[in-house]
Amino acid sequence: MANRDHFIAPREREALVSLTAVSYIEEHHLLTAAQLEEAKKSLQALFLRASGEETLLRRLIEVLKTTRALHQSFSSIAGTLAGARQSAATVEERLLALREYLKHTPVSAEAHAEFVGPFLSFSQAMANRMAECARLLGEYLDRKEGEARAQTLYRIALDARERLRLRLAGQLAAEPHGEAETRIKQELVASFDYGEAESALKAAMRESRLVAGEVEESLGQLHAMCRLAMNPAMRDLPSRLRPPPPHEDVYTRFAEALPRRPELHALRNTVVELFRLYQHAYGLLKLDYDKLRRATETMMQNTEAYFQAKEEDLDLAEKREKLRKIEGLIPFLEHSAGLAAADTMDTYHKFSRELSALIASRRAPWSHVAEDLLRSKVQAEAELSTRL
Repeated sequence: MANRDHFIAPREREALVSLTAVSYIEEHHLLTAAQLEEAKKSLQALFLRASGEETLLRRLIEVLKTTRALHQSFSSIAGTLAGARQSAATVEERLLALREYLKHTPVSAEAHAEFVGPFLSFSQAMANRMAECARLLGEYLDRKEGEARAQTLYRIALDARERLRLRLAGQLAAEPHGEAETRIKQELVASFDYGEAESALKAAMRESRLVAGEVEESLGQLHAMCRLAMNPAMRDLPSRLRPPPPHEDVYTRFAEALPRRPELHALRNTVVELFRLYQHAYGLLKLDYDKLRRATETMMQNTEAYFQAKEEDLDLAEKREKLRKIEGLIPFLEHSAGLAAADTMDTYHKFSRELSALIASRRAPWSHVAEDLLRSKVQAEAELSTRL
């Protein structure tokens, strides 16, 4: 573009914003190689297409939103599993500290029989149950990943079978013969046969349901135990479908033993803190399971991208940094799309100046990536201005 004050069409405005975005995405590796290549091809076509088609900016925003959801899933899954393990470890540590204290400050046989012994047994069972819940959450993720892989193979097999049927019926005559046949053969080899893929998917779904049932059963037992470690007046009604846990009502035992055994007063704060910790840990584990289910739903909807991203970025900190950049880029593109469509942006110079001002806006959702976006805009302008 020799004259920066020449009339700039909406397509050229979109091209500048898109080039800025693609440059930024490529520099920071925010999309997969295939997604980036597709974006570049769409950008190339942008200069040739007629108006009325779906814009590149809109497609870029949708792809980035999908990628953002995947990175959020990774962070959610990693945080969930780590949090579940930490909850179990914290209870175990507090219980060990209590046992050490009792070694050096023993209580009477009566106090031990009335409360300390049953409480230690209850607490160990609680710690074991929490550790089991944490383990089952990890197993649940493994089973859902297995289901996602089986679902992908099933879809490939189904698509391959349909393409083969169409090929034999002569419906793919419009496609290049060699390319179509090669793809069909590759997909058939990769997915074996349709029946095997279908059976594998059903088996994977069954395993996922079984483990989900185990998680829910374990959480139910943990909840029932937590009821025994709280004030009876605060307890919800027990489930009629689940038998009461074979454990002592440790809260009531402590409340009754405390007036009779003065030595238990030294343990009061520790015991009450453990009671609170049990309630807190159960609540967090329940939330963790709900978060994990939501995260795996995203995984199931974007299976191929999920596993590719999992293989490419093993470092969770790197994923979080990419998520941070994507979360800034999406609102910038949404605002830029509106700017590019404005009728008042009729000259290149005016649009370029307004786009720079938009990037540099204070308190904008993309302010944390503004400097990088400005550099990408400079690169985009250099490319756009030298395009023949």
